[in-house]
Amino acid sequence: MITVSKSYHWLTKSSFCFLLCCLIWHNQYAQTDSLFKAQDLCSQKKFEQAIQIIDNVVNHIETKEDPSAWHIRSFAYLQLYTQSGKYNTSKIGLLDTSVASAVQSMKLDIKGEYKDQNAQFIENSSKKMFNLCIVLLKDSLNSSKSDFFYNKYKKITTLIKPDFNFKEKDLEYYNGTGSIFVDLYLKNKSKKEYQDVAKLSLLKAIEIDPKNISANINLGVLFYNEGVELMNKLEYDVDLSQLDIVQENAKKLFKQSLPFMNKVYELEPKDARAIDGLEGIYHALNDGEMENFFKQKKQALDKK
Repeated sequence: MITVSKSYHWLTKSSFCFLLCCLIWHNQYAQTDSLFKAQDLCSQKKFEQAIQIIDNVVNHIETKEDPSAWHIRSFAYLQLYTQSGKYNTSKIGLLDTSVASAVQSMKLDIKGEYKDQNAQFIENSSKKMFNLCIVLLKDSLNSSKSDFFYNKYKKITTLIKPDFNFKEKDLEYYNGTGSIFVDLYLKNKSKKEYQDVAKLSLLKAIEIDPKNISANINLGVLFYNEGVELMNKLEYDVDLSQLDIVQENAKKLFKQSLPFMNKVYELEPKDARAIDGLEGIYHALNDGEMENFFKQKKQALDKK
């Protein structure tokens, strides 16, 4: 019979503990080594390869609470998005992952070693979102998608600036959207959806800043031209039974244009667009006195 001595049993137990410690140490070392590899790949701008490694690191039990790992991950995803080309909506998930990783790093970073850099990554991502929403308006005319990315920009910004006042940015965005779609509508008046987007955006801009000249003049122009379109129909295809209705609707539109044109004139008495618009509005409303008043203003302005 083979027997096991007591001393031999103690040696095996000790060896097992030693081997277990070696295994744990080796595992930790392997993850730390992977972290350095990912960092080195980032320095070589091989971000896709770095991401394959760093994703494993942040999901490993030994390193999932390491703020530096999440910090490197945020950087890698942000740079990979930048490499994918400007305004790439199909790769927007890369920015989302970058932001989420920076936030996680900040939560784990008790000493605040990566605080400023993580905040910078988040801010860079928010700026890319804002630029993206503007490009979508100009290039693809996709207002709903642009709104989506604008709201993402605001949400990301509040992660690092919870008290940020978006008034100026809101005004810039809605005024810009309105101006773009007013121009589009005036070039193609069959596209009523352009008109709707313009109105909604400009009204939001005026709600923020009632004295904004650009928003007021654009809304004035929009309603005025809509009224002119209706009046032009009187010369073509309007049934006589509908004549009064069309005229009345046109007058309503001219009256809707009036306060916006008046506001611009009040703020800038020499604004040629407002003077010209008010002359046209009062002509359409059969107010000869006011029409003549603005006609004289226009003549005086033309002489200068």
